[in-house]
Amino acid sequence: MPNLEAEQLAALERFSVHIGQQPNTFLSAADILCEAGSGKLFEMVQRLSDAPTNTVATSVYMRRHGFFIAAQLHLMSEHNLLWAGDLEDVSLFIENDTILFSVPSTGFRVVQNREKDIRFILETYGHPVVDYLSKRAKIAKLILWENVWGYVLWMYSMLLQENSSFAQPDLDILLADETWKPAMRRSPFKQYLNNQRALDAMANYKRVTCCLYKELPNTEKCPYCPQK
Repeated sequence: MPNLEAEQLAALERFSVHIGQQPNTFLSAADILCEAGSGKLFEMVQRLSDAPTNTVATSVYMRRHGFFIAAQLHLMSEHNLLWAGDLEDVSLFIENDTILFSVPSTGFRVVQNREKDIRFILETYGHPVVDYLSKRAKIAKLILWENVWGYVLWMYSMLLQENSSFAQPDLDILLADETWKPAMRRSPFKQYLNNQRALDAMANYKRVTCCLYKELPNTEKCPYCPQK
């Protein structure tokens, strides 16, 4: 098991992922996949953001969960490492009225097969959460996955500009329909790109779906909202 260097720890924290048990932990990510746990999540998000409904609270939360998935993909593409723990090992905690994540210091390993490891990230930390919350809060999966995509696109755009060796190959895997099966018929990330290159899509960022942030009190439509 590799020991994380200071640069790698800092990169994880940049994406709101911390190592080791944290104060103010209130749920594990696995707890979200049940009625009681998701109810506790909705209550917390509504308290922090004044989200008026469970639907809006779910969209707000998935913007945070997108950080966790982007952190995993960044660790792969920039450092050739993967944290391969279970969803129940991912803890949610509160700091400065914001939901952050923590994972144990164990479970990190060198990437072994890029396609299989990216599928592992989607199938372990992505699909179960999106599928459950989509049904529980009656919100489209495409909205929730686009909340993740915004941070994934931003992250890959940075790495592509830095000529990172693995950025484009890893992004290509995420854009392949086969990577998302059987959970989804095609890659939602490819849909959001709309036939653009990643750097062009980032430079002219426009969402395909509305993230519902406009439903929060005293909040206007985002500049990249498709309804604007």
